[in-house]
Amino acid sequence: MYKDPHLNIKPKELELRGGAYYSDAACEVINAIYNDKQAEHYVNIPHHGHIDNIPADWAIEVTAILGKDGAKPHPRLTHFDEKVLGLIHTIKGFEIAASQAAISGEFNDALLAMNLTPLVLSDKDAEVLTREMLLAHKAHLPNFAHAIAQLAASN
Repeated sequence: MYKDPHLNIKPKELELRGGAYYSDAACEVINAIYNDKQAEHYVNIPHHGHIDNIPADWAIEVTAILGKDGAKPHPRLTHFDEKVLGLIHTIKGFEIAASQAAISGEFNDALLAMNLTPLVLSDKDAEVLTREMLLAHKAHLPNFAHAIAQLAASN
């Protein structure tokens, strides 16, 4: 459908998948930066120590003021309440493990990441999900080629 040079409307199929309105949000972000709107948007940014009780090199998703000089974290948030720090560290641990797995291509690294997400409730579920996801998405996971070949051979 995207090969059609005469396509000038958003295809209906885009509304059927998750994230249907991310394109609108992306255009608003681009507009805010390009036109120096100084507008508030939720974005993922390196916080460079703006939040005083998490590591300075972590990226965070926060409300930021966007303009020609980029994104600046909203000044009202400089400290996370201790009641949420455990969850923040859990999610960041998962993100770091998933990133390392993507680089290494090792099954056990992917399994560790899957075990760290609070959305997976058991080791058994983590193993099943990791196997299924690697096999289902093998065309997009070249770093996992060796691990996927071993999985395919064992099935």
